[in-house]
Amino acid sequence: TTVQTVPPATTAEPTTIPVTTTVVTTAVTTAPVEKEILHETGTLTTKTYNTYDFKTLMGYKFLYPKDKFRITIKSEKPVLGYAVSTEQAGQLQGSQLIPRYQTYIKGGIDWGLIKPVMIIEKATDSTKEFTLTDVGPLTYVVDGRWMGYESSYDNTPPFSYEITIVKTGGPTKQSFDFAGYE
Repeated sequence: TTVQTVPPATTAEPTTIPVTTTVVTTAVTTAPVEKEILHETGTLTTKTYNTYDFKTLMGYKFLYPKDKFRITIKSEKPVLGYAVSTEQAGQLQGSQLIPRYQTYIKGGIDWGLIKPVMIIEKATDSTKEFTLTDVGPLTYVVDGRWMGYESSYDNTPPFSYEITIVKTGGPTKQSFDFAGYE
């Protein structure tokens, strides 16, 4: 018989694995909820405008600082889009409140007595975002009347446009409950 000798076993040295501690903190994050609050088509001429009251059509009695909106206007002819106080929007039918392009004015538009909160100039396919800085009722206006002062638009037939308003953020919640506010 043969005797086998087993070589002595080698002992492995213990190895230390570095331990790292990771602290995980969780917080609930909410993405801004975008909500389309108006999508309409309309018809204008070089003598007309249309208004979109945030209260009547969209359910916002008042808007507040930090309310954010995105306006998109697509039009067959260039229109002005602008947001004004609802009070001013009620006075737009007078000849004193027609925006006109003037070469002597920086920025080009003579607003007369109009005090717009935001403006989209000569929109045919334009999008603009704005954030409010004041409290108040607001109306958005799509206006073709500026063309009435430009001879190149003298024989312009009625044309169509499309407007989309999206609320992109801010503190104001939509409410259609106007009981007691009228």
